Amino acid sequence: MAAAVLSSQARILVVRLSALGDVINTLPTVDALRSSWPRAHIGYAVEERNKDVIVGHPALDRVHVLERKRLRAALAAPTRWLELRRELARFVGELRAERYEVALDLQGNLKGALQTLACGAPRRVGFARGFCKELNHLFTNEHVTPPGATEKLHRVEKFLAQAAHLGAAVDAPRFRLPDFSSSRARVAQFLREEKLGEFVVLHPGASGKGALKRWPAERFGELAARIRAESKLASVVTWGPSERDLAHQVVAHSGGAARLSLATSSVLDLAALIGAARLFVGGDTGPMHLASAVSTPTVAMFGPKDPRTYGPFNARSRVVLRGEPGAARMQDISVEDALTAVRELLAALESPSDTSVWTSAALQ
Repeated sequence: MAAAVLSSQARILVVRLSALGDVINTLPTVDALRSSWPRAHIGYAVEERNKDVIVGHPALDRVHVLERKRLRAALAAPTRWLELRRELARFVGELRAERYEVALDLQGNLKGALQTLACGAPRRVGFARGFCKELNHLFTNEHVTPPGATEKLHRVEKFLAQAAHLGAAVDAPRFRLPDFSSSRARVAQFLREEKLGEFVVLHPGASGKGALKRWPAERFGELAARIRAESKLASVVTWGPSERDLAHQVVAHSGGAARLSLATSSVLDLAALIGAARLFVGGDTGPMHLASAVSTPTVAMFGPKDPRTYGPFNARSRVVLRGEPGAARMQDISVEDALTAVRELLAALESPSDTSVWTSAALQ
């Protein structure tokens, strides 16, 4: 059954609380909604740790920030349960005050379902059973089966399916970020101070839950040395909270070919640095998706996740994989594997006719 037509001034809420990479991958959906309904009122619910790519976004009228860290701390302390109740009531009241007509649940689990239900929208769009988790489909009343359901679908395309369900044009996915001119200025100053021209960004980190997606620091260091020897490009090693020691290890193993990045005060600082780079090299992380958002050529190393679903959404990219997609090990990727992908991509950037979306630089 076709979805009901939205009015030109519809009130739409997008729900995607976490994680950073997935929040970034919803940006084409947000852009499609705004392009299709220029006069609509569009809101977005997101957790505070991922808000940098959402707050101030030109396609959004309202952002609802869920203070997850504070709520979890209050939940763990019985003396703060009243505070917890008040904060949750405030957040739900804020959602309901916007009188949303339709909510898109792009989270796809119980956490997202609760926010979608709480907003009070009569139309709650989610993914069909089998394409969401934790009985999420029981909380929504319009269910979307992503196109090509039997094939591997990238997250960007999966999220766009909900916008298409409403009637949005989704044929030309586009990433946009909030204004980050101040971050660009900070990065420009750092590059001047470090006397850096063209350079490569190396991001060795992964989330705390993503240790299996991490490539060894010493191999990143050796890769930086090999890149410098072959292409004269220096490497800048980026790092997030709790990752500075890891970044230092990469620098220490690089033989002077890599240096530590500036301390990024927000995700947008990182976007500015990656956007200024000739190339990004990293694993399956939020910064890898950020590289797609700023159109920086990307070498992405994959292990336990399938790059067809979670890889860079970037025509100028290479995926390095040793094994079956979704069942490989990062430890099996050699420095030579990664370097081969770097060589291929740098060569392709000199050949505008190269249109391949991704290749495995190292297969079984």
